[in-house]
Amino acid sequence: MFFYHSPIGFIQVNLSPKGLTSLQFVEQAENDLMDPSLMSMQEEVIRNLDGYFENARWKWTSPLDTSKATPFQQKVWSTLMEIPVSEVSSYQEIAELIDQPKAAQAVGNANAQNPILLLIPCHRVIGSDGSLVGYRGELWRKEWLLKHEGYPGLSHQLKLF
Repeated sequence: MFFYHSPIGFIQVNLSPKGLTSLQFVEQAENDLMDPSLMSMQEEVIRNLDGYFENARWKWTSPLDTSKATPFQQKVWSTLMEIPVSEVSSYQEIAELIDQPKAAQAVGNANAQNPILLLIPCHRVIGSDGSLVGYRGELWRKEWLLKHEGYPGLSHQLKLF
């Protein structure tokens, strides 16, 4: 585990030998507890985070480890990763993309369980009415990320789950 200082707060990063397991916003950094065998992966994650915050169109190269996710979560998260930078989707649209049109609420639950913020871009999911809705990293960060990525259609009507 290590901490990255981003323009919008500290990010706690967790790694496994297979890849990135968690990117989560936290209020403050603690002591880094890195496994020396994961140092090259840590350097790659830092390079990717630096790249993303410099240029939202940065192509991530850090491997992911989502092995603890359910098959449904993996399917949803994989679909989230297909949402292009500067675009958004709704829970309903994602449910339709995974051929489960009645699963919008389940998609929302899978989205809320996403442990790898930014790289699995759950911030690109908005309400069907165009409003910002729940984000584990707080709504002000979601708005910042969408602006950073150049999304032109931000509605300032904020809603919570």
